Amino acid sequence: MPIAAASQTGADGNLLSAAEATGESVQDLTHRSSARVVRMRQHNPLRAARIFSYLRVAQWQALHPGEPAEAELAGLTPAAQNALTTQTLAQTAAWLLPQEAQAQWQGPALQAEQAQAPEERERLRGWSHAASAQMMQRSLHDGADARRRPLPKPAWQPGLWARTPPLFAEQPTEPQAPQWLNWCAGTDALQPPPPPAYGSTRWVSDMREVMDARARLNEAQKAAAERWNLDAGSITPPGVWNAVVLEYLARNPLPLRAHHELLARLNMAMHDALVAAWRVKVQYWTERPVSAIQREWQPDFQPWVVTPPFPGYVSGHATVSGAAAVVLSHFLPEASSRWQALASEAAMSRLWGGIHPRFDNDAGLELGRRVGARCLEVPAPQLSRPVQGSSQ
Repeated sequence: MPIAAASQTGADGNLLSAAEATGESVQDLTHRSSARVVRMRQHNPLRAARIFSYLRVAQWQALHPGEPAEAELAGLTPAAQNALTTQTLAQTAAWLLPQEAQAQWQGPALQAEQAQAPEERERLRGWSHAASAQMMQRSLHDGADARRRPLPKPAWQPGLWARTPPLFAEQPTEPQAPQWLNWCAGTDALQPPPPPAYGSTRWVSDMREVMDARARLNEAQKAAAERWNLDAGSITPPGVWNAVVLEYLARNPLPLRAHHELLARLNMAMHDALVAAWRVKVQYWTERPVSAIQREWQPDFQPWVVTPPFPGYVSGHATVSGAAAVVLSHFLPEASSRWQALASEAAMSRLWGGIHPRFDNDAGLELGRRVGARCLEVPAPQLSRPVQGSSQ
């Protein structure tokens, strides 16, 4: 698949525009409020994906109250349905993000509620409370609040992850993420093939490709690597994919229910994709190019972007982008070539940045596509299945 087509690139030759990478022009309330929190608190992509997924699934669930209320809700005006999703957003955010200033959610929710007839308000309030309560209950048991415990690492040998400059972290980011509760049944069992063995033909060729690419990076590749880098303080890769599709939906709107279903399934898939990627990372503990290249070929090698502090295989950017492209291609097939090309660019940006070999990216894209396909199969009523145990 070509990384970029002339008809799809921006003025600077990259598929991802600066506006999309920051989400600055997106007017959607849910995105604006949640992206502000993610940037302000410098959440990592896993934490960001968790926030985005809860807020979007809550809004989708609000529009599916179950029988007999389903038919009653379908008769509501568009304004009343918008009020319902806005109220549900505010209530879910107040629980999920209690330390944040709630005015950004509560004000619009109160305005939307007051615009409804008095007899409608109580009904909408009951439905929004039910939907947000389901999300609150789930969040207590999803594993994300578990105590951080160091993971046992395999004894080091060439090919295995070691502390990388400049952070030199002893433990990977979010070591308990592989145990987080998935949204979509079956995504926790998806498994990519093992990575190429250290010293194998594929391992050598792909690591040398990173070294060679770094030596001849052009300006477009540098820009793509930087734009997709999305370090602490950014809206993160899940935030970028939300921004990209919301920009598209602003020009090509869907019916309200389809709009919320798309965003819910997209964010469920991106959350599960990152959890799956982290499970694979701490299963194989593969080393980063900076370690391999400095040891084997070029002692002064430096990647273009900072190497993240966790194992390589599989690429998280590639996995989350593969999942996003599948979901968006299902709901918005007319733009499928763009979604697929963006996913490819996100994956290749990590090679251009010098932090992932191609085998990390290829396996990540394929794993993400499988996650996305699973998340398209989940019926709405099964999202709030009972869970047991505690995240503490």
